[in-house]
Amino acid sequence: MSQSQNINTRQSLLNAAVSEFWEHGYRGASIRKICARAGASANAITYHFGSKEKLYREILNNFLELQLAQAQTALPENLRSQEEFEIRLEMFVSQLLDIYLDNRESLLISLREYEQLLENDDPGAAHELIEINHTLSNFIARAKAKGFVRENVDVDIVAGTLLDRLINQARFAHTHKRFFAVTTLDPTYRAYWVRASLELILEGMKPRA
Repeated sequence: MSQSQNINTRQSLLNAAVSEFWEHGYRGASIRKICARAGASANAITYHFGSKEKLYREILNNFLELQLAQAQTALPENLRSQEEFEIRLEMFVSQLLDIYLDNRESLLISLREYEQLLENDDPGAAHELIEINHTLSNFIARAKAKGFVRENVDVDIVAGTLLDRLINQARFAHTHKRFFAVTTLDPTYRAYWVRASLELILEGMKPRA
């Protein structure tokens, strides 16, 4: 098998596994069905990933890396102005919502891991959600230190509120379409939703005149 065929098969297995893990959970997911969905041989998962668990972890890690790469691009270490802070925050929210909608099943798998995490479990299962929360909180804290955010603003609450809204928009996008006739699956409404949501958040954080 050529290198390009290897890459294509590997990606096909990842795509098939995301759907299988979301539909049936980790325990209920079938290696045989993942391989069949991907059009691969029965031993393809062992060859490309080593085991079902390693395949599952790679899906979660890939989703984490995608989010972190976006955050690092949108949220710089140094902020020069209030305007830059607001532009960068809008970039982060808009792009992360795109990622969540484009990778909805991976997001839902991550959320299920987080929701089912027990006190004695490995917290690595929820690492991607925690890491993004910290990244956003730290960015808002840097803006606060520059005077772009009011001193009494709780940056963790702001970050949590934004991420909760983003997650819920992706999680319930199809439900919103059915019951409210609007959904962030529509790019025009998505752009409006980002602007309107940020206006509320930013207005609450701005320093008092």
